[in-house]
Amino acid sequence: MTTTDADPPETVPEEIAAVLEDSSDSQLREIINYAQRCLREQPPLTDTIEARNGEELVRIAEYDAYTNVVVERPDETGEARGPFAYRVRWEPHINDEGGTYRWHYLGRVYGGVEGDRDD
Repeated sequence: MTTTDADPPETVPEEIAAVLEDSSDSQLREIINYAQRCLREQPPLTDTIEARNGEELVRIAEYDAYTNVVVERPDETGEARGPFAYRVRWEPHINDEGGTYRWHYLGRVYGGVEGDRDD
């Protein structure tokens, strides 16, 4: 069994952290291997994120743990049009299949946005 003083990330449920802490080194290796296979089976967020009602996607940039999304609101004018930046994460449901996209507002994007349209 592995002994650790490491604090688990806040996003890891306590039940999972407890199981990991009680696992042997070989079990942890198997868990890591399994988790990596699960990650490979999920499509990248850039392939699955869709614009929300009243918004158009301008740019998507995927990173390890999250995806940054820039949107505009074409039916709006002035500053209400955007562009606006969000950090989007897929949060799977713990006890069943599926999950939810969590959009965290980062702020208005100032200056040129790569991928901007001239309309």
